[in-house]
Amino acid sequence: MSDNEQRKLSEFINCLSILESQTSLLYKNISDRVDNPLIKTFLEEISIDSQKHSGLLEGVSESIAHPKADQKDCAKRNEILQRVIKLQKETAKKQNFTSKDLLNFNERLQLLESQLGEEYYVFVQMKTLEFMMKQIDQAYNIDLTSVKRIFTGIISDEERHIEILATIKKMVTPKEQENNNPLVKFQNPDAWYQPPASVL
Repeated sequence: MSDNEQRKLSEFINCLSILESQTSLLYKNISDRVDNPLIKTFLEEISIDSQKHSGLLEGVSESIAHPKADQKDCAKRNEILQRVIKLQKETAKKQNFTSKDLLNFNERLQLLESQLGEEYYVFVQMKTLEFMMKQIDQAYNIDLTSVKRIFTGIISDEERHIEILATIKKMVTPKEQENNNPLVKFQNPDAWYQPPASVL
């Protein structure tokens, strides 16, 4: 792997770290504006998970190279990050989140979590990951399985976040509006999902 390829890969993963950090802030902003203690706890749990993901990804990125891209650079090339920043601005305008507000935001948050999961799913399938692992293995003596587990763990968390959001939706949906929509699990990218361009 050339120095340029390493740098691109490092910056790609660093942008995922920034995305997770901003997602964590989004959920924290919403949880701070919710009165229901159980819903507040659920949202805080997703926020904590996202911050944990950010730290893990930052460590992986730094182990490959020293990325230079900042949030502004990442937002230019990552539509999901743009969406998160837009949602942050919308939540900042609200003093508190009613059940109706949570219901309105819920679908957008579930879509966000699904797209995050798909981003990692596609990345894990890419040959790039194997090149990256060889690089990390040479430098730190960590095998492919160990680092791959970081990404598959994040994918599992994103699925759990969708389940948590579905629970919140059920809690705030008036009984007469309830329906039993199945949860979406990301086994394969859905038709609407556009996988990210190769980083190499």
